[in-house]
Amino acid sequence: MSVSFLLLSSWLMLPISITELSNFKGLSVNKPKQALVEYPILVNRYQNDMTKQVAMLHFYALSAASRARDWPAFLNILDEIFSEKLKVYFDEEKLQILSKIGVAYRLNGQLEQAKKHYQCAFEFANNDIELAQLKVNQAIVFRLLEQPALAFQLLESVDIDMLSERVKAGYWVVRGNIKQSIGHFAEALESFERAHRLYLNVDNRSAEAGVTGNILSVALAANKLELFSQYRAGFDAKANEYYPQLSDYLEWLDIIADSYKAQSLRTEDHAWLKEHVDIFVERGFGDSIYAHLQRVGAAQLYPAGKTMKFHAYKLPEKLGKAWCEPL
Repeated sequence: MSVSFLLLSSWLMLPISITELSNFKGLSVNKPKQALVEYPILVNRYQNDMTKQVAMLHFYALSAASRARDWPAFLNILDEIFSEKLKVYFDEEKLQILSKIGVAYRLNGQLEQAKKHYQCAFEFANNDIELAQLKVNQAIVFRLLEQPALAFQLLESVDIDMLSERVKAGYWVVRGNIKQSIGHFAEALESFERAHRLYLNVDNRSAEAGVTGNILSVALAANKLELFSQYRAGFDAKANEYYPQLSDYLEWLDIIADSYKAQSLRTEDHAWLKEHVDIFVERGFGDSIYAHLQRVGAAQLYPAGKTMKFHAYKLPEKLGKAWCEPL
């Protein structure tokens, strides 16, 4: 046996390092699609390393699949987590995994399943911080179910000072969305800006780019052109890298901003807005879009009966049943 082969064999048997796991966690947050490319390589490299650290590799990959909305990958990773060889490592992570399943259902528009999985996760909450985190998640579902009063009631019961910066940022995003849905754009803007600062603090570049899109949209709805310009400057590159689904909506926002400044809507811009309004309402920007159109004298373009449209892929129901019998 050659020396080089011996060295290679020894390297393959090394346990996953804390640094490597930390780097993968960061990738799962900021570049989830790239994390899903790296995931099988790391799993293959450490397939004989049955430790908590390797189990957490699957845990972070589950988050990446959810953020990338890669549902086949999400289901495959979840099967690994529930497998006999790994399940034992997740006794302390049941709440987080059920929450991640709830998030997947929510992102996919299966809101009743999301609500049930969050409700089940409450059974595994060991402290007020975990309860607060779940309340924030449940509030998002109530907002999407067009029950803002229930969503706001849940948020009001949360002691925000107990939350981690990451969850606190989510809290302010939810609060901003609720305020936006009832036309309180100035208050929504304040909430989104708080979330933006927190996402910068925790280096969540994807979420920071996403909430910047919210700020831009609501700033125009609130007629805050100076603030819009402040956040819009240099944002194209960041949006393309970390939140590419915003790129074409930025064109909508630029047309609206230019129309505000000119105090008129050009014929060609009117035609472009008419062609694209359904798309952006279905993506969830409807609350601000109606205000945009009102301000440029084109409220008639807003489509009647249109709501947010979710992914067509249907996740199987009761994915968390292994830990939640009532499902």
